[in-house]
Amino acid sequence: FMAKDIEESISGVRFTLETPFGSYKLQSPYLGKFNVLNLLASIISLWAQGYDLNDITEAVENMPAVEGRLEVLDRNLPIDLIIDYAHTPDGMDKLIDAVKPFVKQKLIFLVGMAGERDLTKTPEMGKISCRADYVIFTPDNPANDDPKMLTAELAKGATHNNYVEFEDRAEGIKHAIEISEPGDTVVLASKGREPYQIMPGHIKVPHRDDLIGLEAAYEKYGGKPSED
Repeated sequence: FMAKDIEESISGVRFTLETPFGSYKLQSPYLGKFNVLNLLASIISLWAQGYDLNDITEAVENMPAVEGRLEVLDRNLPIDLIIDYAHTPDGMDKLIDAVKPFVKQKLIFLVGMAGERDLTKTPEMGKISCRADYVIFTPDNPANDDPKMLTAELAKGATHNNYVEFEDRAEGIKHAIEISEPGDTVVLASKGREPYQIMPGHIKVPHRDDLIGLEAAYEKYGGKPSED
């Protein structure tokens, strides 16, 4: 089993699935070559359990996009506004690999560091973030840690000076939209659709990256939320 003739776009991937039993043209809403590998693993696993390949490939065509995972918010906006859960060096590297081919202007990348965690890999996250043209460091569920300390740890790994630090993640998101221009790609990493921030005392405070980003984008570029 292998994937050939892979075509990537901001809308997903197309590829030909070559098998010992024939070829299948597939389309998926998932971005990035790593998701092609994930699909291959899933297809082979189901086939090994006895499922018919025609049924499997039909199911792939009907799979919905996963909320919060490389999710493009409102394709009517003049910017590509994307959210993702990536919060490790490897995850962030793969995330940037996935979006880089489709960046038309600037890549604006916002990333957060969680509180009360091992900070040894935090500078590496800052370094990988700087593959983008402009970087915004924020806390992510800071809990009882100082948000300023968390962003400073990220900034230790910065490889260029085109970055800013925000102690308030919501303000960082608004800034990302504010500095964007039509054709830019804005990626909000680390939280996906997680509906809260864990603040001092481990209190969960309502927070949604997607809603904050969309509200700021509609204010700047016009438009309105969809019914759902």
